[in-house]
Amino acid sequence: MNEQKNSLSVVTILPPSKQKPSQAQMVQGTKVMLSDGSELAGVASVTLSAKAGGVWEATITVLPEIIQPVNAEAHIVEVDITDLMSQSRQYAGAVV
Repeated sequence: MNEQKNSLSVVTILPPSKQKPSQAQMVQGTKVMLSDGSELAGVASVTLSAKAGGVWEATITVLPEIIQPVNAEAHIVEVDITDLMSQSRQYAGAVV
């Protein structure tokens, strides 16, 4: 699969600041930051794992927001554009 030119990637996972240095690190309030500087919305969980000799891997579970399509009806109207001195304007008002 080819990556799109405008794709985003996860840059960092920011845990909330600790209230006390001796406390365990709380997970609520953790932010997932993207390469454009925005925060990933809808994050349900973040799982970090690593294998010996490997690198950290993050599995991020996201609850997507489904945006319903908007149905719209349009009527196309063709308009004839002329200048004020056009012959078609001079004869348009004539009664035949």
